[in-house]
Amino acid sequence: MTLKPEAAIRYFRSKGINIAFDTRQMQDRAHATSFVVSGILKQDVLTDVHTALAQALEDGQTGAWFKDNLMPQLARKGWLGSGLKADDDGVLEGRKLMPYRLDTIFRTNTQSAYMAGRYEKMRANVKARPYWQYVAVMDSRTRPAHAALNGRIFRWDDPIWDILFPPNGYNCRCRVVALSQAEVDRHPVGVESSEGMRITIEQPYGNSTRPVTALKDPASGRLFTPDAGFHLNPGRDSLANLSQQLLRKGASAPPHLAALATDEAMRSPAVRADFTRDLAGWVQTVAHDDRLSGDARYAGALLPAVVDAPAVSVTRAVVTLTADTVRAQPAVTADWLRIPALLASPDVVLQDADGSLLYVVRRSNLPRVLRVSLSGDMPAITQSELLTPAREVQLRALPVVTGAWEA
Repeated sequence: MTLKPEAAIRYFRSKGINIAFDTRQMQDRAHATSFVVSGILKQDVLTDVHTALAQALEDGQTGAWFKDNLMPQLARKGWLGSGLKADDDGVLEGRKLMPYRLDTIFRTNTQSAYMAGRYEKMRANVKARPYWQYVAVMDSRTRPAHAALNGRIFRWDDPIWDILFPPNGYNCRCRVVALSQAEVDRHPVGVESSEGMRITIEQPYGNSTRPVTALKDPASGRLFTPDAGFHLNPGRDSLANLSQQLLRKGASAPPHLAALATDEAMRSPAVRADFTRDLAGWVQTVAHDDRLSGDARYAGALLPAVVDAPAVSVTRAVVTLTADTVRAQPAVTADWLRIPALLASPDVVLQDADGSLLYVVRRSNLPRVLRVSLSGDMPAITQSELLTPAREVQLRALPVVTGAWEA
């Protein structure tokens, strides 16, 4: 791995520590955006493993160094198994580790961090190298499904990269390289499109199944889907995860500073696009999953001009969206899937009689209005609706906080 380590280290350090009895019980998004080690239930042990991995990345150390430095700490805490029955991942009765399990932990998390860094670097260079090629190692240990993808080329913005950007399973060694037009012209097959190749299948997940997107090869009919827990691009999710981390910090920061920081971050097209897509996925999930009732996400922040407006008084600028609000809607319409963009770039912001803010977008193929309540501890989205001509007439009577109506 020759990538300069800053991007990989930034990705790894941005991941929260996520305690999981069994990684099969975790959603793909948690696996992609959190530091995950199955079979570890104590926070102090997780912290030891996380710290050692971060140090290994920082210093460019090997898996052997990682094990040599971590095993004495785990042994002192009684977390290394001795003669106990382990499953295929080395998990001992859901609470102890076999030494060889540390190899899997090291490879999984460092590979995810490395590929997230690669993703950022390639995204920054899409004008010169807009085509991405899947590369498998192609030796005796390569999974047949991964080998079948070797050499396949798709555009960088093809939705397939949301699914099969490596790693695609434990110990996956695949990678992606960016190609120029000239390099693609010399390729025997050229660029493919996943249009018509993406299908939904039921993937085994613990003791049940869950729907996931798979790639179906039109020539062979063969299906490819990443292993359970690896169904999301760690690089793409790292941008959304970094945005959530920014908003988490902003939730306790002075409102003007939080508003400025969020406004600056959302000016990046890549950050805004990935954050919007991540939140849209969450909205669609919670709308149909009773188990996630009570969940919440940060959706963005009030604009600096709104925070500074004389008519507005807030102690926090970060805006939340709850699963209960989403689930209370008759249907999840398209306006619910574009919330971050609306918060970041409204045409006009109004203040309703109850003090709520109304973010309005008119110059769009989807004119809409977003209501943000200021009555709670933190600004919260309570409603999103399409902007009809009749509704616009009503809204024009309200005072303007920032922006302006156009004739």
